[in-house]
Amino acid sequence: MNDFIKMLKENKKLSYAVNIFILLVIISIILKLDFSKVTQEPEGYREKEGEREDYVYSLEKRMEEILGKVEGVNRVDVMIYTKKTPVLEPVFDENTSNETNIETSGDGSKREVKRETKQSKVILGRDNSVVERYYQYPEISGVLLVVEYSGNKDIYGILLNSVKTLLDIKLNDIEIIVY
Repeated sequence: MNDFIKMLKENKKLSYAVNIFILLVIISIILKLDFSKVTQEPEGYREKEGEREDYVYSLEKRMEEILGKVEGVNRVDVMIYTKKTPVLEPVFDENTSNETNIETSGDGSKREVKRETKQSKVILGRDNSVVERYYQYPEISGVLLVVEYSGNKDIYGILLNSVKTLLDIKLNDIEIIVY
């Protein structure tokens, strides 16, 4: 072993070749490692995505049920697109106390001191998880209606105004296909 180390010290080209070989071995080991666990989306993201899908799905079903009651509409399918997921906010038990002191100095000037104290405590559920509520629902950015219609009325105007009123979105964000 000592002879090999001595030979490496004397021969610079051999030293560089051995160093490059070691570097290539290290790089090949790194490339073989499985980074898929690191790059996967976090658990919380999937849960929020599921919450958004549940929210959107329930809105779609309610819209289909309501619009299906319009005279002449035989079948309606609704697709709603949202930009973001709902934001959950923990529920707090808050206590606020106010205290006011008026101090009078010897020269007759008054000074008023106000102090407000606020204590917040997160409310925990039965299983010691944080109780959360929806703070802001996702913004609806588009609606597609596919309608089977057999009536005589101008169904486009009725459906456009209904969806605009129910979801409070712009008319340009609503697309209706009647067949």
